[in-house]
Amino acid sequence: MNWGWKIVVVYGAFVVMTLSMAFFFMRQKVDLVADDYYKQEIEYQGQMDKISNAKSLENPVDISYSMENRAITLIFPGEHIPKGIKGKIHFYRPSNADEDKEFEINLKDSGEQVIGVSSLSKGLWKLKISWTAGGEAYFDEKVVTL
Repeated sequence: MNWGWKIVVVYGAFVVMTLSMAFFFMRQKVDLVADDYYKQEIEYQGQMDKISNAKSLENPVDISYSMENRAITLIFPGEHIPKGIKGKIHFYRPSNADEDKEFEINLKDSGEQVIGVSSLSKGLWKLKISWTAGGEAYFDEKVVTL
């Protein structure tokens, strides 16, 4: 085989490899951080105010994970309990948006909530806690490894 045919074979292999990679990458699933990203970006200043409110709390939300019980315990600030806490706890899975879960805040009289996580897969999760108490909005985010 002379050098001309070798160039054609190498070029042909390069084209086949490039097309194969393009086909492979086009079929990959891409999870966005949020489906309504642009809407959230517009409302970001309100989110920053909620984060600032949560950071200014004397007693922030306490989160603990029990491996034995496969449960997460959230303890909200005691001063908010008489004001009535309403909100949501969002379990965000960065690697797979299909696994995200959301729970309503439903506290005991002591200001704690226990959430069983045995149905959640092991790995990294972000807990996004959004609540209101006494007309004031708060947001806190914690990283938990199950």
